[in-house]
Amino acid sequence: MYLGYSSHKAGVLIVGILLLTQLLGMQKAKAQNVTSPYSILGIGDIDTKDVGRYSVSGSTGISRRNAISYNFSNPASLTSLAPKVMNFELMGSGRISAFKSVGQDTLSAVSKDFVIRRITMAFRNSAKTAFAFGLRPYSSVNYKYELPNAVYSDGTAGYSKTIEGSGGINQVYGSFGYVLGENWSAGITASYLFGSTQKNTTYTDALLNLDITKEEYSFYSGASVLGGLQYYTRPGKRWQHTVGLTVSAGTSLKGYAKTDYVQADSIFLTQSDGKALFKMPVSAGLGYTATNRQGLSISLEADYYHWPYQVINYTNSYTAPSVRFAAGWEYAKQAQYTLTNTSYEKYYLGMGLNAQNSYFYLNGAKIWEYAVTMGGGYNLSGNLYLHTGLEFGLRGFSSAGQVQERYTRFTLGFTIKDIWFRSRLGGN
Repeated sequence: MYLGYSSHKAGVLIVGILLLTQLLGMQKAKAQNVTSPYSILGIGDIDTKDVGRYSVSGSTGISRRNAISYNFSNPASLTSLAPKVMNFELMGSGRISAFKSVGQDTLSAVSKDFVIRRITMAFRNSAKTAFAFGLRPYSSVNYKYELPNAVYSDGTAGYSKTIEGSGGINQVYGSFGYVLGENWSAGITASYLFGSTQKNTTYTDALLNLDITKEEYSFYSGASVLGGLQYYTRPGKRWQHTVGLTVSAGTSLKGYAKTDYVQADSIFLTQSDGKALFKMPVSAGLGYTATNRQGLSISLEADYYHWPYQVINYTNSYTAPSVRFAAGWEYAKQAQYTLTNTSYEKYYLGMGLNAQNSYFYLNGAKIWEYAVTMGGGYNLSGNLYLHTGLEFGLRGFSSAGQVQERYTRFTLGFTIKDIWFRSRLGGN
């Protein structure tokens, strides 16, 4: 049965719209199901790690090139995709976390979540050019805590206070890759960041019939640009070497802030809090990968984020430069189709390590995070590839007066591949 160009394109657009809708819905649901105490700071938790194929090898993607999988970390790698094949990727991740507060000996109740982390369409339209566009959450705000009841002057218990945060920043992006020469490729990713953060403070007292919520909103938007470069030696030798470099320009998220006062589900006062501004970092990343003819790849990566100083909403807390280091390996198994005698990638396995610190100082100290990753992918059919991964991590140390988080993150995603331009049966 022939699927013509027009109907095929329409089907792709419909699927894309449905997936984008699902991503936004899942992002909203995430804020309702998981608690992350560090997301109270700045614009929330910013995830600098990969959620696709390269997440299993420590998120070492800057120097990776692969004809099967899209690489978000470096737009220069777009030129390694198979030509004339449309690549759709849907990546999700879940997180199970347990926390230990200062002064506690045991972990708190476990919190769980699952969210769509990236939707991408990538296409190499010629021997020298390729492009991609997609949508992903850039940061997330999810926290909730209760303060002890106030005590009135007569000694009776007073009102209770609950603080809850939600929201985050989304990123819609477009990437373009270009082959500069036999061993060089370059690329650029232009992004638009948009979203909002919300902090609700609820005061309740049953005796006084008090139930007032102070809702504080900050709305942000802004553009960013990331450039990438890759140098790679010729394939076919015992080892192929690839060096990747990425650089992003600093920018600012701008918008406005407002506060609503709500009682009995009705707003009785709204006040403008003026402009909202959050400065984003200049960043640079450097990666190296060595790949042999048997399918083994070994990768190293370092990233630096130069956050400008800005005071954030907590005692003695402010943004500051941060770093990330990662290392990993991957083994990809090749197989052959019986009828055509052509090779294809049957599966891959990988493991990795990474370490990073927060983009802020909290009470004058950085929050360090360490993780071990593992996982793999499998070619389910000629057009469908499955990606899975696990990450075991530790963030913060109670010995340093910080909330300690122990987490397990799992990733699940699919790559759907299809020929974009089809020939009609019996036609040209």
